[in-house]
Amino acid sequence: MQNRHIAVTLECFVRKKGKYLMLHRSKDKKILPGVWMAPGGHREFNEGLFACARREIFEETGLRIKNLQIKAQGNAYLHDVDKEFYFHFVFADYAGGKLKQNKKDGDLIWLTPKEIMKLDNVLTEIKEVAPYIFKKDKKVLSYKAVYETGNKLSSLEIEKP
Repeated sequence: MQNRHIAVTLECFVRKKGKYLMLHRSKDKKILPGVWMAPGGHREFNEGLFACARREIFEETGLRIKNLQIKAQGNAYLHDVDKEFYFHFVFADYAGGKLKQNKKDGDLIWLTPKEIMKLDNVLTEIKEVAPYIFKKDKKVLSYKAVYETGNKLSSLEIEKP
């Protein structure tokens, strides 16, 4: 059996006045440098999903969030770093706080879904699943993805419920 290198993570799409907070990752990052994605991070040992989202968003952005909802879950294998990411995409509403920038992580910007889709180097799987995750329904998407190198997606499979 192959040893697995698994990271448990999440991205949180924070909503405010029809826009979502996006992170343009620093070019100094080891994994996915220069890629646009929602802010988030690794879940700590025995940490609940929503507790993790609240903690990560507060730590990275200074914002508080409410009305959390799971919109997608799955895993992505990054072939070039031999690492598997088990993740959730969580959506939440802005609840308060002042946005703080952290240049070591990258730049945070509020964008509409249409603006997100026009970004150069947005996380490829976001482009693929955007029609599902930006809907105003309660459905949860499940999928798996494989990246050959960097942000180059080689496969994405959406699971049927």
